[in-house]
Amino acid sequence: MTSTSSRTTARPSRRRGPAGTAMLRLGLLALVAIGIVGAALELAFERHWQTPPQLIPWVAIALLAVALLMLALRDAGPVLTVVRVLAVIVLLASAYGVLMHVVANHGMGAMDPDWDSLSPLSQWWSALTKSVGGAPPLAPGMLAQAALLLLLASVTPKRRELPA
Repeated sequence: MTSTSSRTTARPSRRRGPAGTAMLRLGLLALVAIGIVGAALELAFERHWQTPPQLIPWVAIALLAVALLMLALRDAGPVLTVVRVLAVIVLLASAYGVLMHVVANHGMGAMDPDWDSLSPLSQWWSALTKSVGGAPPLAPGMLAQAALLLLLASVTPKRRELPA
């Protein structure tokens, strides 16, 4: 019978996680990149830079791009915290964008002769569904989706420690 010394302990080796986890992470990061490019193109096509509030989504896109790059290069410690904070900031900016688009559409309702005959709930519903006004309320949601995908990618580790 052989005995092992108490000094000899197995050190955990750093191995790649299962292939499925790596593919999931890569897919999430790719979807974030597609969301960033898609949102930037949509904003450019709409010439969404006329006023200072219209620059907010551009800043959000830049933050998402930085966070994506950071997460792709390193996924540990303070980097994860920074990535997650940036993603939450983009989520808040996205919510602000949805609100501003709905408010802008609601303001355009005054041009409709039947506007005053609608209940306040119907007016806000019309503004949300873009039945009145031209601002797409769900367009900022594209940034929210990319930010949520980035958050999901941040909890999917690039590497995982497996027992030897």
